[in-house]
Amino acid sequence: MKIAVLAVVATLCSGMMAASGAQAGQAKMVWENPDKFTDIRPGMGTDRSYRKGLERAMNAALQKMAADLPADQTFEITFTDIDLAGEIDPVELPGAHQLRLLKDAYFPRLVFDYRIVDATGKLVAEQKGVDLKDMSYLRGNNAGSSSSDFYYENRMLKNWFNTTLRPSKK
Repeated sequence: MKIAVLAVVATLCSGMMAASGAQAGQAKMVWENPDKFTDIRPGMGTDRSYRKGLERAMNAALQKMAADLPADQTFEITFTDIDLAGEIDPVELPGAHQLRLLKDAYFPRLVFDYRIVDATGKLVAEQKGVDLKDMSYLRGNNAGSSSSDFYYENRMLKNWFNTTLRPSKK
């Protein structure tokens, strides 16, 4: 099963930016078989609401990245596996809450295919089986100081995007 996530906000923002003369690409995100992803489980809340929150956070990050592409380009990404930073502690706290423990051994990992196409559908770039991991996500300048949702995953994806698809903006 594929879950396509296209943000209405992104469409509106793209329209407003185009009207103002600013150049901005778009992003389209697909999750392929999310029930088989390694780890997108919540520490608290329902699986469904947590998954929706993850989809919103990832889509927002992708839209920001794609905004740096030329206006006629669309960045299409299909996630085939996600393993969030940390691991759910099996010990349940009062109120049916579990904590996500962040340790070096539980590093974030994203596996995906991507393509960039222009307005005519011409393929600009493509790669299958991209396997990102940040095994030092808790050390040095990589340590998170942000309280934003899915900080480590979004930072890792942004770093990849900037070095792979925008090499001139390192």
